[in-house]
Amino acid sequence: MPAAPVPRKRPSLPPESPVAGLIARRRAREAATERGVFGAAILLALTATGFAGYTLSQPTRPYDVRQVLPAMMTGPFAWQRTITEARAPEPDLDPLITGSLAEKPAAPAAAAAVPLALAGPPPAGFALRRASAGQAVVEGRDGMHEIAIGSTLPGAGRVLSIRSTSAGWIVITTETIIGPTPL
Repeated sequence: MPAAPVPRKRPSLPPESPVAGLIARRRAREAATERGVFGAAILLALTATGFAGYTLSQPTRPYDVRQVLPAMMTGPFAWQRTITEARAPEPDLDPLITGSLAEKPAAPAAAAAVPLALAGPPPAGFALRRASAGQAVVEGRDGMHEIAIGSTLPGAGRVLSIRSTSAGWIVITTETIIGPTPL
């Protein structure tokens, strides 16, 4: 007699944990979201290229301004404003306020060829005795002068700048540059 088959026992699977189900659902949701975003991006790209293709495939249409403007303004150049003559503004020549110097007329070529030494001596000798940012003490033939940016130094013009250089402090005026030794 044949032996009766022995029923095989299937290996038992461990019971599914609740956390494993949550992880699987979350992964499926994330994958669906990614597919949706990718599809929307493709749709947007196709729409943009479709608009461009439609625009390029259409015949050109001339644009007529007269269709847009009111009837009383259809004359030639009627939309342009007329310019009224106004008084010319007065030039602001103060270099302290404007930060620039007044424009000088162009010198003739013969005058430009004259060396600087022959153009005339610099203003009377001044020597810088003390300086700090914005203030200085300058000694001239007529005594000591305490100056600041914007003040006028007799014989040297208006003080434009008091600054420190690699060689020491200098005072720049409209007429000259004053250093620690007299010029």
